[in-house]
Amino acid sequence: MESVCNKWITQVKEYMKTIAAHSMHGTEVGSILDESLNLSGKMIRAKLLLLCALLGSNWKEKEDTLCKLAAMVELTHLASLIHDDIVDDSPYRRGRLSIQKKYGKNAAVYAGDFLMARIYHYEAKEKLNEAGAILSKAVEYMCTGEISQGVYRYDADITIEQYFKNINGKTAALFEAACYIGAKEGGCPENIAKNIALFGKNIGFMFQIKDDILDFTSSFKATGKEIHQDFQNGIYTFPVLATLKDPQGKKFLYPIMLENKTRPLSSYEISLVVKYVTDFGGIQKSYEKINELAGINEKLIKNLKNNGEISALFSLLMKELGEQK
Repeated sequence: MESVCNKWITQVKEYMKTIAAHSMHGTEVGSILDESLNLSGKMIRAKLLLLCALLGSNWKEKEDTLCKLAAMVELTHLASLIHDDIVDDSPYRRGRLSIQKKYGKNAAVYAGDFLMARIYHYEAKEKLNEAGAILSKAVEYMCTGEISQGVYRYDADITIEQYFKNINGKTAALFEAACYIGAKEGGCPENIAKNIALFGKNIGFMFQIKDDILDFTSSFKATGKEIHQDFQNGIYTFPVLATLKDPQGKKFLYPIMLENKTRPLSSYEISLVVKYVTDFGGIQKSYEKINELAGINEKLIKNLKNNGEISALFSLLMKELGEQK
């Protein structure tokens, strides 16, 4: 896996620079664009696109196109992170000052918008219309997921079903699109491509649930961002909703959720929230959900030809996502 992935990812990074090329050197927006490219993370979505292509029959003919598409997907993710930090007013990202905190919201908005415009321009220029339409639809879902999450802020009666509808857009949609694009461009038949898309969606769900867990169990040093922010901002995630399924958990947690709607919670109240979510099974049930989704994904790719590369990556992801701390 490493040899194939490393070769392609090097080319993907070059295409990212090409797509995000600008003439704004010396400006705050130019600095944001340069910094974002230099600080790109694990590139999981790009790697998934490339490795899903290996499941098809004609990926060798499409290597260059696949690298271009992976670059577009990764830049879409980077733009979404910039915009997310503006909306959330996040001061940190990956242990560093966030873009909006370092350069200001105005420059951050312009930089995120510029990246999206460049992606669409490149899509049209390279005639990547079919894949570009799928990626554009994913961005639409990302926006509607965030909007829906906002609608349900401080709603103590939000259901687990609604939670999954929200994160299906805001997190899972881009994973799903990356896997589907890779499978289709690699030559997979439609039925297999749809199963691979579901595989990607489930990975998105698992990533989000693990992020929800870390908001209760980790620290700023470990995550590189402030913790307990979702609950304080009225965004009730899977560990909270799973806790409410326990009658005793609901007895203790629900009143605090109602108070959270009327005033900022004290640090003591937040510590109680963490305790209840832990003691009444919210964390445990969250890991169980991750493992349930992993089981579905293992079945989806088990009998596919050339599945060694994607299976190996999935195993690596599961070491991080499925391991209970």
